[in-house]
Amino acid sequence: MNAWDLDLFWKINRELTHPVLDWLMPTLSAIDVWLPFLVLLLAFIAWRGGRRERLMLLALALALGLSDGVVGNGLKKTFDRVRPRDQMSGVMMRDLAKVKPRVLALFKAPEIKISKVKKVPETGNSLPSNHTINLFAAATVIGLFFRRWALPMYLLAAAVAYSRVYVGAHWPSDIPPSAALGLSIGWLVVALLQKLFKPSASEA
Repeated sequence: MNAWDLDLFWKINRELTHPVLDWLMPTLSAIDVWLPFLVLLLAFIAWRGGRRERLMLLALALALGLSDGVVGNGLKKTFDRVRPRDQMSGVMMRDLAKVKPRVLALFKAPEIKISKVKKVPETGNSLPSNHTINLFAAATVIGLFFRRWALPMYLLAAAVAYSRVYVGAHWPSDIPPSAALGLSIGWLVVALLQKLFKPSASEA
């Protein structure tokens, strides 16, 4: 582990903290909490949207299937990098409360634990960050179809990426290559669909 990577991790995980961030960061990371709302939103877009919106949904499905199911999981096995919370003691592990239905966790105090590692695991899945790949792939797809949504989506993707370090799940050096992979996958999928379906240029 590089010294700068370790130093930056401790600074984000242990020093640049705040009670509001202790709730916000795991909230951003909790895809399972937001999944029902996302499904409803995507269903509404498919129902009320036109050709451009439906092509965007197709691009999103392809990009996320590729980024999460193929690239992300495949590279995790290749790099086999152990997560900070599994490798070191003293990592602040932040998560939403374990309640059902999951949406109620947004209204509970977050769970904060300190890692205690007695033996370094033989396998790991820290690199790449699937959260980061997926969010940057989605932001790229949405931004290429609707330019006005590019900035807020990239800001959201960056916040989610930062949250993965804050909650102790990833090293800072996991984030840049994961973001680059997401950007590349999103752009590639949209470029292929443009050739197949010839959608109109992205919205100004």
